[in-house]
Amino acid sequence: MAGAPIGNRNAQKGRMWNDALRRAIAQDDGKRLRAAIEQLLNLASNGEPWAIKELADRLDGRPKQVNYIESEGSDLKAIRVTFVRPDGTESENLANLNMSS
Repeated sequence: MAGAPIGNRNAQKGRMWNDALRRAIAQDDGKRLRAAIEQLLNLASNGEPWAIKELADRLDGRPKQVNYIESEGSDLKAIRVTFVRPDGTESENLANLNMSS
């Protein structure tokens, strides 16, 4: 059986948060949301790294992370982390993936 156990309320908490946020946005016809997005765009255009990353994550989706663990017997040989762009481009160094293209 997959998924959370019966009675788990974690998903309910997320829905409550999203519902409350949607109601707050609707109250002023989305004006504050648009203002927040404008601020995010301004910060990104001024080179703020976290704002650029947030925009890329929202527009393209977060890069999928693939972890390979290789071992011989009980000895750990290597851990390799690979970052994958939505277009399938892979790199072990996140800086090598140009997220703006």
